[in-house]
Amino acid sequence: MEKKEILEFFLKNGILLSPEEFDQINEKNYLEFFQRKKAETKREEIVVETQTKRKITNKEFVNISREKFDFLRNLLIQKTEAVSINKGKKLFSTITIIGRVKESGSKGFVVEDETGETEVIGENKDVNIGDVIALKGYFKDNVFYANQIIWPDIPLDHENLLDIRLTLTPKVKEDMIGFVICPKAKTEGRVIGGFSKYGKIKIMKDNKEIIIIAFSPSKEMSEEESIKILKKRIIPESSLLENIITEVPHIFWIFNNGRNWARNYKGVVIVSTDNESFAELHGHEVNFGKI
Repeated sequence: MEKKEILEFFLKNGILLSPEEFDQINEKNYLEFFQRKKAETKREEIVVETQTKRKITNKEFVNISREKFDFLRNLLIQKTEAVSINKGKKLFSTITIIGRVKESGSKGFVVEDETGETEVIGENKDVNIGDVIALKGYFKDNVFYANQIIWPDIPLDHENLLDIRLTLTPKVKEDMIGFVICPKAKTEGRVIGGFSKYGKIKIMKDNKEIIIIAFSPSKEMSEEESIKILKKRIIPESSLLENIITEVPHIFWIFNNGRNWARNYKGVVIVSTDNESFAELHGHEVNFGKI
């Protein structure tokens, strides 16, 4: 049994080895070493829930799109005193409207709600088709002049009281790329989630729910771009069933991302790992190591 296979065996069972320990183990002693390390870990019940992909019908597509718009609109309604687009066209003051971005325009973009649509003149640097946003501004000649964009975003009162040790590793076995490992899970559940592109994992610990969203982008993503995802509450490059962030995550993990870094955004711990590194989390503390 080669060293690489021994390392994968330990990772699959939620045990990370220090460089010194890795030098000590071999084909003859690794099982004894494994039993000793396992005994050192306090076992704890952890329930895991993951999302799965499936095909949807046209009717489901319409219903899901409607539900997602309603969900994001409700988040924005809590932040604003918005009016519908058609009602806003009759008002001659500064107002706020909420809509889905329908298409790009000559000087901005077009948004729509259930009452109608309007061309928007304003900054569109971060605006993409499909985004649900609130716009503060005024109507003139049936065109909306926006001076502020409000995103669904992470709530300011989000608290992230992480009290758990986790390992995020980009590869454990050939057919799966991303894995979350919980050292305190039961032996059969140490590797608690595997996914190739996108995954959502819920861990129940001490009657508290910890939510992890993991995403592997097609090209390297910066810290600023990861924050935009949380602001929009939409995961790019993912299926319609999975792309909305309905629950505020405690951890947002971007794997196979070229560089290792970590930062906090409104209580969400954002972690980026390349395809050769793992990240160890203990609460809000993040450390990186090579696989």
